Amino acid sequence: MRVSEKTLSEHAVSPVVGVMLMLVVVIIIAAVVSAFAGGLATKEQKAPVSVLDVSIHALENAGGMPPWGNGYYAPTMTIQHVSGDTLPTKDLRILTYFKNPSGSTMRGNLSGEIAVAGNDTWTYYTVDQYCGVLFINDPKRFGTGAVEDSDSGRSNWFGNASAVLQTGDILTTPAQFCGNYNDNTGPTKPHKNTGMTYLLGFDATDPIHGFRTGSVVNVKIVHIPSGKAIFDKDVVVE
Repeated sequence: MRVSEKTLSEHAVSPVVGVMLMLVVVIIIAAVVSAFAGGLATKEQKAPVSVLDVSIHALENAGGMPPWGNGYYAPTMTIQHVSGDTLPTKDLRILTYFKNPSGSTMRGNLSGEIAVAGNDTWTYYTVDQYCGVLFINDPKRFGTGAVEDSDSGRSNWFGNASAVLQTGDILTTPAQFCGNYNDNTGPTKPHKNTGMTYLLGFDATDPIHGFRTGSVVNVKIVHIPSGKAIFDKDVVVE
């Protein structure tokens, strides 16, 4: 009789132990999943908050001005940091989209420190000399030079670790080097801007592309670590 009572007791305890073990396993799994999800959340990069202004000109005088002559003209683009967080340019990607007269979309893509060469007809910016596609035009911080005899880069070039955009900084293309001060070719014979060609993905001075005042270029500036756009607008060419 006693043996029978002991057997019944053991059968009653077994399901309870099984349920408790299952609960423990579920709790452990939940804790692991929660910790993993929390770790992912803490690693998510936040995009900086900054106000930027982008200007694009079909032709801008970059050489001598009257009464010294007609100067030379070139397409230009500038990006001004108006306010907000500082922006290391090495963390930025610039994308451009332009629809030409045939309906094809021309695309430009700039990330990292890219060197573009000059032209042998230009005194200070030849085929053996290089400038960044964009550079911070701040002589007080970086000195007056932006053109180098080497394509290894310079501290004010877009993509360089030292090229950090602060409030008031302006990124500009190398139009001021794409000719000689007294070329006096005027707007009817524009000079090719090597920086603009890289940014847009085509030569803006070639009439076949229909790039002119009133054209529209979609410009997107992406913060690479977070993958989020901090600027995305249709810019009307001036």
